[in-house]
Amino acid sequence: MLNQTLKTKVLATLAAISATFFLAPTAVRADNSRYVNDIARQLVRAAGAVGLGGYTRTHKPFIDKLTHDDYDNITLNLRAGTSYGIIGVCDRDCRDLDIALYDSAGNRIASDLQDDDTPFIRINPNRSGTYRIRVDMASCSNNPCYYGVGVFGR
Repeated sequence: MLNQTLKTKVLATLAAISATFFLAPTAVRADNSRYVNDIARQLVRAAGAVGLGGYTRTHKPFIDKLTHDDYDNITLNLRAGTSYGIIGVCDRDCRDLDIALYDSAGNRIASDLQDDDTPFIRINPNRSGTYRIRVDMASCSNNPCYYGVGVFGR
């Protein structure tokens, strides 16, 4: 059994290690594979959470990074007659991610602009063609924030 002094030293050492691990700023971001892998796992979990269990992935996941108030556009082809679920996720430094879907004429046809970090839209396109997803990083506390967009269909 550890005496009280040794317990205190062990707890102090663990606290110092934890603080270094969790409070280390951008130095951890030098190896982005950790973030990319985490985002990929989040996409699978989020798809299940919103009821896409019977859907399959129709496109390779889109994983990238953005700074606060920046946006990205993703172009993809969708088929008429297919029901799609499009979901976004972001890393722990992100508090608000938004997605909107536009048709080839530039008309917004679906969006999730709520104040959350897991936007989700369902769409049943009435025609096959090229569509654009706009991803907005509405809130990122430690730039850049990694995000992912998954497209699932049935």
